[in-house]
Order: sequence, then structure tokens, then C-alpha cells
Amino acid sequence: MLLKNKILLLTALLLGGFFLQSCSDEDENTPSTNTTDPSGCYVTQEVIDDGEEIETITYVYNDNNNIISASSVVGTGTPSTTTFEYDGNRIVTATDIQNIYEFKYSGNNSIPSRIDVKEGTEITGYYVIQSSGSNVNEFEEHDLTSGDDIIESTTTFEYDSRGNMSKVIASELDEDTEELVPYLTFEGSVYDGKINPYNSSFVFFFMDPGNPSKVGKENLVSGQLNINGLGDLPLAASYEYNNDQYPTSVSLTVPGLITQNTTITYDCK
Repeated sequence: MLLKNKILLLTALLLGGFFLQSCSDEDENTPSTNTTDPSGCYVTQEVIDDGEEIETITYVYNDNNNIISASSVVGTGTPSTTTFEYDGNRIVTATDIQNIYEFKYSGNNSIPSRIDVKEGTEITGYYVIQSSGSNVNEFEEHDLTSGDDIIESTTTFEYDSRGNMSKVIASELDEDTEELVPYLTFEGSVYDGKINPYNSSFVFFFMDPGNPSKVGKENLVSGQLNINGLGDLPLAASYEYNNDQYPTSVSLTVPGLITQNTTITYDCK
């Protein structure tokens, strides 16, 4: 993957958070995973414009406010759809055009500890998620296609006392040294104190597994990127909100590198 594409993927998604958040006081910071409670606003569409292409993502929910499908289309291209099945409010399987994903849980945790990736009946890889309570500490991607179990990438997460992301380190496999090498570090510094629109569903994280995406209780306003080969880069985001204090418009900028605007539509109950 090109460096710019990696940076776009890892930074543009820092704009929101969802229920994988830190909780020194679990009652205060535990996310709203009880989706039988209809209150709140649910993301139904995102329109993401990076100046080069426009991606539209549409979400469909069941009666329990769980996402059952997510469809993405770039420009006028062919939509790519992922569907989800649940046991109660926990995802058990996800299916896209290529793979079936099977979710495994430890105890009553709402965060899966492992996700198997299957092509047909063959497991071609898996994701390992280390968590503590409602906190994801590490996401690890494994590839089995060569016959060996190879760790392709890891992402580690740290949080502040408010449940917002304070630091993320992303590493990937160096094929020459066969070692994991950090290529991106992000430190969040300022958040808006407003409602994060992605708090109700693990789907938003799953759609971009392993990225420092949509993590934290509030919406990111500013932070600092450190990218191998590019050094330190400031990141800034600004928002417009609806009457329920959910962001409806997001503008993300890394000067000289990225400008991205996102419009978010909701079903508010």
C-alpha cells in the first residue's frame, strides 16, 4: 500500500470514536452497547470527499438498532456490501463478496477476542484483539495463506482518563527483516467534549480493522502525527453539529498532505 494511502486510511478515520474506549471508571466510560435502548442518533450515511474521489457509505439497521449491512461505493462505481448477523447484540458473522468473518468472544465481553477470516471453508487469516474491559489495547492481523502463521501488522492503543485516545502506534511487517516495524505514531491532544457518533456499534471498527479509527469517547480536534520519512505533522479537525450534538460535518486537515470533508446523516430517536 502506498504511504499516502496508509496515512489517509489511518488519519481520516481518527475523526470519531466508538465503544472501544478507555475506562478507568468503567461505569463512566463504558459505551452504549445495549442497542435495545432506542435513544440517540444512529449513523445512516457518510459521504467522504478527499478532493480526489467521493466515497458514500450507507448503513442499514435492524429493530434492535444493530447494523445489518454496510455498503460502500466510490463515485459511480459498483457498491461493496458487508452484511452482519448477531447473537443478541454481539456480531457472530460478517460476510462480504470475498470472505466470511467469524467472531469469537471471551466470556460476556462485547469486544471479540478473535475474528477468523474464511474463504469458503478455509481459514486464510485471523485478527486477535487484546482488550481490558471496554478497552482495546492491541489489534493484531495474522495471515495464513503461505502455510505459516505470519503477523502482518499490529496497532496498539493508549487512552486518557476521559476515555479518549491519547496514543496509537501502528506497525507492519518488514519482509526483508521479517520484523514488525513502527511506521506511524499518533498522539491526540484536544477533543471537543461532544457526542461521538460511532459509540453504538463494533461495525465501524471492523470495517477498518487494526486502524486507530473511531476510538475514544469524544471527537478529535487536534493531535500530532509522526510518520516514518515525513517527521511530525499536525492534524486538525473541525465540526458542525445537529441539535442532539452529534457531528454532521467534519473537516480534517494535515497541512500539505490531507484535506478531507465528511458529511454524516443520522436516524435520531
